[in-house]
Amino acid sequence: MGMFTAIDTAASGLTAERFRLEVISNNIANANTTHTAEGGPYRREIVMFEPRGNQYSFSDILGNFTIGQGVRVVGVNKDPSPPRRIYDPANPDADQDGYVAMPNINVV
Repeated sequence: MGMFTAIDTAASGLTAERFRLEVISNNIANANTTHTAEGGPYRREIVMFEPRGNQYSFSDILGNFTIGQGVRVVGVNKDPSPPRRIYDPANPDADQDGYVAMPNINVV
């Protein structure tokens, strides 16, 4: 493993994490969106990663190690968990019982 291979591996992780942070910031920006174009509240998005390239295994006096070639983003999935329900009968998106379906996002 050369120096540039190590830098490329680290850069792939940084690029993937930067994309994940962009998705997280989009989730936070939509934490109170109760109505989307698809209908219903905004659903949290989750970034999926997978290993990139082959992995190499080797052993030395310290033990067995596996070295990969970084990661890549393979997709962004919607969180299937149900929306939160908040009692707010004045909200135009409230149901007949006065509850509003809120995004499944916990900002904390």
